[in-house]
Amino acid sequence: MAKTLIVLFESTNETMRAEKAFKLAGIRVRAVIKPRKISSNCQMALSFPDESLGDVERAIVIESLKLAGYYRRREDGDWVKEK
Repeated sequence: MAKTLIVLFESTNETMRAEKAFKLAGIRVRAVIKPRKISSNCQMALSFPDESLGDVERAIVIESLKLAGYYRRREDGDWVKEK
C-alpha cells in the first residue's frame, strides 16, 4: 500500500497557489481538509504519495511557497510532523 503525506501552508491562498504549481509540474496532489489535531491557520492541506516528496520540495522552493509543515498519519491515527 502506498504511503501518503500531507503538506500544510500558512494560508488557504498559499495552499491554492501550491496546488496549481504542483499540478503544472505534473505532481499528483489532492486537496483535503486539515486534520483537527494539527494546529494551523489554514483549514486545507494537500495530500500526495510518498514518492513525490522530492518533487514537492523542489516546487515549494521554486515557487517560494510559505510552508507550515509535512505530516504523516501514524498507525494509531495520530498525525506526526515529518519536517
